[in-house]
Amino acid sequence: MTTISDLSRDLIGDILSKVPITCVGKVRCTCKQWNASSRHRIFGIAVARQFMGFMMMDFKVCSVRIDLNGIVKDEEGSGPVSIKPIDKLNKIEISKVFHCDGLLLCTTRDNTRLLVWNPYLGQMKWIEPKTAYHRLDRYALGYDTNKKSYKILRFVDDAYWPTPLFEFEIYDMNSNLWRALDVTPDWDIEFFRPGLTVKGNTYFFATQKIILDEGEADGDVDDFLVSFDFTKERFGPHLYVPFHSRLHGDTVVLSSVGEEKLAALYQCMDINMMEIWVTTKIEPHAVSWSKLYFLAVDKMVPLLSGSFFIDEEKKLALAFTLDTLGRYKRAYIIGEDEYFKQVDLGEAVLIPDDDDYPYCFPLVCSYVPSLVQINQGLVLSGKRKER
Repeated sequence: MTTISDLSRDLIGDILSKVPITCVGKVRCTCKQWNASSRHRIFGIAVARQFMGFMMMDFKVCSVRIDLNGIVKDEEGSGPVSIKPIDKLNKIEISKVFHCDGLLLCTTRDNTRLLVWNPYLGQMKWIEPKTAYHRLDRYALGYDTNKKSYKILRFVDDAYWPTPLFEFEIYDMNSNLWRALDVTPDWDIEFFRPGLTVKGNTYFFATQKIILDEGEADGDVDDFLVSFDFTKERFGPHLYVPFHSRLHGDTVVLSSVGEEKLAALYQCMDINMMEIWVTTKIEPHAVSWSKLYFLAVDKMVPLLSGSFFIDEEKKLALAFTLDTLGRYKRAYIIGEDEYFKQVDLGEAVLIPDDDDYPYCFPLVCSYVPSLVQINQGLVLSGKRKER
């Protein structure tokens, strides 16, 4: 009689390729061979056949699986794009998702708590604030490269919210403590532009800080990347970007390429032109870029914001955003020879009392599973409340 342990590794790999990433941890318990095969499938070459990630859509965390081999062959419907809500988080409204080294950092919609989650192991940890979180907070998850200890950066810098806000602090997941940081920024990072973590450090798209009392900005200010080094716990110098965007109208979105590269999507609205650049070197104090000419698209619809990912080997890019009216969710598939396809993802959720961003943008992040253990202790360093 044939048993589970008699199945070949290839057959087990085919079975595991259809199992949601959040359920693979349970499958590992079946037997030793399945445990070994699941690790081979997760960390080995099988990953190259598909994109795995997570998406915040309509304030719910969803798993995203994309068949990279069949994506261009599909002619109708979503086809190779599969999006499924995470049952474990179904009752929690999430507004943002960040990825670092197999861990996800999620912010709740009510701005009261942060969640650190390892989907592969199924482990979670709630992080409560030192005093309070704020809806304009920027966040990043990274690690100290010397100690491999994980940390969370939180900051808000707004001179005009009904009263000025200025807070920079860091949370150490080993000590379970928040600490204030001494920062004097000469740059601005808009709260809807998430940073991207590469090799433990986070990179943000930023612009030169403008003092409006000295006159309104003319839309032409310096732009660059700014890094946060989680080992030294400080921001780095301005890093060059190979384009120049305006304050209003142009779109710049960052993404990661594997674990060691960063990509930047730039779209100029005046001439409806889109470019994608990938780093050839990325460090807290140095960066160099290479343009992906095979992904140049002239007929690309305007991207209001959102997120994207690319696969250099397959020469594909997927952008997730809202339509030009800002009401309907879209995925745009871009390939060689000006290949372009639109996938409809339904109507976006309306956000009450938000005139600037009345609909919820879909945000996607790539995911590379890991065996990083999360300390299960709950941090109770402050009273839960929202400002």
